[in-house]
Amino acid sequence: RDEPAALSPSGLTGDNRFLRGTLTHALLEHLPQIAPGARQRVADTFLGERARGLPERTRRSIAQEVLALLEDPAFGAVFAPDSRAEVPVVAVIPRPQTLGAGPPLRIAGQIDRLAVTEDAVLIVDYKTNRAAPVNQSGVASVYLYQLAAYRLALRDIFPGRAIRAALLWTEKPHLMEISEEILDAHAT
Repeated sequence: RDEPAALSPSGLTGDNRFLRGTLTHALLEHLPQIAPGARQRVADTFLGERARGLPERTRRSIAQEVLALLEDPAFGAVFAPDSRAEVPVVAVIPRPQTLGAGPPLRIAGQIDRLAVTEDAVLIVDYKTNRAAPVNQSGVASVYLYQLAAYRLALRDIFPGRAIRAALLWTEKPHLMEISEEILDAHAT
């Protein structure tokens, strides 16, 4: 309902932002499976084929931004070899008793990246072609409800583990973890 508008097509002539976001998303999905020493070559080859219409400097910029994310130790768990891309999630969650009678929440979606460790699970949803807000308070509630729903679905699958969620904004790659308090508020 309150999803931020996509970037205007009139602004695409310079950076081709829609294509840039799509390419970034694809690289983030596939490059973690590639040996670190081969990622640059694979990214360059992929962008050379899929982004022929973009200037060389733009293709280089996309590759550099994605590779920097993959190599940043802060995102180690997100892109670890055992993390998974494009994970389908389907669940029926009973309505909380505190809200009275009503239909259950039915979830059918796809998690862009799922990182599972012994003590925690991190849900990462990519947001392409949207400007990143400065902080969590600027995140559209539709995104927060989406993450909260995924979190509810995964609690039964991974009992006893903390379920965390983050948005990865791809226009200018930035990982924004959403606080537990905000997710809890959007889960009811």
